[in-house]
Amino acid sequence: MSPGSPRCLADLLADGQLGMLAREARSRRGITERIRLLLPVDQAKHLISANVNDSGDLVLLMDSSVWAARARYSAGQLGVNRLKVKVLPNLNQSDNPGTN
Repeated sequence: MSPGSPRCLADLLADGQLGMLAREARSRRGITERIRLLLPVDQAKHLISANVNDSGDLVLLMDSSVWAARARYSAGQLGVNRLKVKVLPNLNQSDNPGTN
């Protein structure tokens, strides 16, 4: 195949930068699903993503500050000593009064 010719999508996802991103996405999806099983059902519904950062902290991304606060108390239940909980900012401006 010449350098300028199209490549199969499966080949693109298997190597290079796209391959690395695809593997990272699969890893995060797996971690998120495992953590979701460990959280109480009401909290699990509000978990957007989970990952382990370079420092070894478990990082949870929640959909609201209320659920983030509750998740902070779940470190023992999740079997981790180092837990960081973040909130995904609400990007839907129609939910914010006074914005267009």
